[in-house]
Amino acid sequence: MWGSVIHEYLCTGERNAITGRELGKILQLEPRQISIAVEQERRDGHPICATCSNTNPGYYLAENQAEMLRYCDSLHHRAGEIYKTRDACMKTLDSLPR
Repeated sequence: MWGSVIHEYLCTGERNAITGRELGKILQLEPRQISIAVEQERRDGHPICATCSNTNPGYYLAENQAEMLRYCDSLHHRAGEIYKTRDACMKTLDSLPR
């Protein structure tokens, strides 16, 4: 699609995160295109992490195993929250007309 270029524009370490908006401006890509490209590069083995911190949100390359593990833990937490929301939505089905 866009090739494996996102990681080339990222700095190492959470403190150096760059927002998706900034990446989009640099690469002339829409936010959804950035998300798709980041996901593909992660699956290709690039250590791309993300943070939603108020001080420095954005994407970055993991500096070490601890940073990657912290990101993996955040993904695990998010997945759990998604399953909770799905379960609640499934329960809501009964109250809706067929």
